[in-house]
Amino acid sequence: MIKRAWRAVRRRLTDPRPTETNALLVDIRWELKQQRKYLEGFRALASTPIYAEIREFTEARQYGFEETMRRVAQERLSLARFGDGELKIMLRPQFGLKFQPWSAGLAGELRAVLEMDGYDPDRLLVAFPYTIRDVHWTGVWLDLWPEVKPLLNPDVHYGSAHVTRPVFFAQLGERGVQLWRDVWDGQRICVVTGEGSRFKLEPALFDNAKSVEFLYSTPQDAYADLSRLKNELERREADKLYLLALGPCGTLVAAWLSQRGRWAIDMGHISESWANVFAGGAWPESLNVVKK
Repeated sequence: MIKRAWRAVRRRLTDPRPTETNALLVDIRWELKQQRKYLEGFRALASTPIYAEIREFTEARQYGFEETMRRVAQERLSLARFGDGELKIMLRPQFGLKFQPWSAGLAGELRAVLEMDGYDPDRLLVAFPYTIRDVHWTGVWLDLWPEVKPLLNPDVHYGSAHVTRPVFFAQLGERGVQLWRDVWDGQRICVVTGEGSRFKLEPALFDNAKSVEFLYSTPQDAYADLSRLKNELERREADKLYLLALGPCGTLVAAWLSQRGRWAIDMGHISESWANVFAGGAWPESLNVVKK
């Protein structure tokens, strides 16, 4: 289809008869739309067996949105989330985020958390992505699922990593907001995030917390600051709820704090996700990592 489109363009450009620019652009647009339909069809066909395996796993061993939230709130489970960024850093040495470069240490520690190697399921709930079948996630699963599948621990249930994402609030609405407010209602909170981070405590989510303090890591490459950050956390009070907005390091720190009897939640872009759904805000990843 692409070759046909370019052949059509060349014919129109070399035709000695007068050509209308707008008509040519319409032809190109039509050809590209047809090409996209074919590509989406091929992608859907190729991903069908992969998604069948993922659904089999999630139906048997993953909690849904509300059950994930209930266990976090009522059982005070720490939550360590895996999104596509964590999975790619774990499995693709060439992959890095704009605020977190790849390192072998980071990849290995993420793998240990996903496998629940040395972690207590009565203290830690590892969260796996919600099954979304769009262009982005179809590409992720076609690439990664064969390597992710063997790492999933057959003896534990996983939570839903998308409870902090726009899809959670889009599906559950105000019920989703209340589920989160129930987690920190009356709690003393310590927010751990990068210095200068755009993260803010959205009042619609957080105004029922008893108190809030901040502990800062570096705005980029928090993994390089992890040793210092752990020392700082060791000195903090144990009876606080620790909320983490540190990218892949948020996953690691939530798991590490759970080993020490602390309650910690990797909440990622929760405020931006709320704003995207309820206030017409931008998609979280389209925003700058730090305040401008």
